[in-house]
Amino acid sequence: MGGLARLEIHSFRNISHCAISPDPKLNVIVGANASGKTSLLEAIHYLALGRSFRSSNFKPLIQSDKPETVLFGELASGASAGLRKSRKGEQQIKLNGKGVRGWESIARVMPVQLLDTTSFSLLTDGPKLRRRFIDWGVFHVEHAFLPAWRRAHKALMHRNSLLKWPGKPDTDQLFAWEEELAASALQITASRESYCQRLLTAFSQALHTLDKELGDAVALQFHAGWNREHDLAGLLRENRESDLAQGSTRHGPHRADLLVKSGHHRAVDVLSRGQQKLVVSALKVAQGELFFETREQRPIYLVDDLAAELDEGNRKGVFDLLQSLGAQLFVTCVHLEALGASLSDPVPGSLFHVEHGTITA
Repeated sequence: MGGLARLEIHSFRNISHCAISPDPKLNVIVGANASGKTSLLEAIHYLALGRSFRSSNFKPLIQSDKPETVLFGELASGASAGLRKSRKGEQQIKLNGKGVRGWESIARVMPVQLLDTTSFSLLTDGPKLRRRFIDWGVFHVEHAFLPAWRRAHKALMHRNSLLKWPGKPDTDQLFAWEEELAASALQITASRESYCQRLLTAFSQALHTLDKELGDAVALQFHAGWNREHDLAGLLRENRESDLAQGSTRHGPHRADLLVKSGHHRAVDVLSRGQQKLVVSALKVAQGELFFETREQRPIYLVDDLAAELDEGNRKGVFDLLQSLGAQLFVTCVHLEALGASLSDPVPGSLFHVEHGTITA
């Protein structure tokens, strides 16, 4: 059981106040450009993950004439999540009415998947986005992953700091952090590798549903971030001098990537823009399916203006696949007519109109 049963938004972007009870399946948000429909999705995303998908700066999220923003969500499972964030950066996060320090516990009970313009850079941008994509899935599958990831991140930060140290760095400290990085990297990489093996099967099924020929052509390959034939601790020691010259660590789990291939080529180099969007859509659907297999819960899908990103035929295929999941969907569009032809059920469970930040059912 998943999804939002109630959502309240106060002073977020151009939304002064909003209190809605979403449908457990399909919710369509209609409005002109810059009306606030994407802000509604952004508020859900921020409440669930503690970050925006539009900006790294939190201050623009708070209405210009207000000192703070408040978000609250009540889930169908009975859990609730709340956030109060001030313009000064002070924040209170609550899960089930009790204060929590970070978003880990909220992210576990309120999983969200985003499909918007930025999602399609999953193929075109560097490996950082693809690592984040993998790690979202592993985080929800293995509770031990996050502590190992934090240990590796801490070791990497210390090693990089020593590499940038003026003069000759302390070799004993370098050795200690290299050993810590290598040990945590093995755990992280084993988890990522196992997850990607499962992802490949789910992805292939989803992409075949959207486009059989494309499904036969595209494959996934996990890259650990270093040559696995070599011991990482030894590799780090062997490359100290060159890493010192670069001032950074060039081998390790922070360099991991999910390679999306078409034959011997990167998919992004040979697929059309429309085909790339189908591949990313299949990746998002596959990740939601794996989440359900593990947690018996569906993530919330936030779908922003897909009508502007895909042609009518491919759009219908993506929406048919999304609706077949049984997950809660929040879908934005400028014109309902353009979206209606793409939906297997053209009448949404809930239809919301947005105008100048005002949301009405």
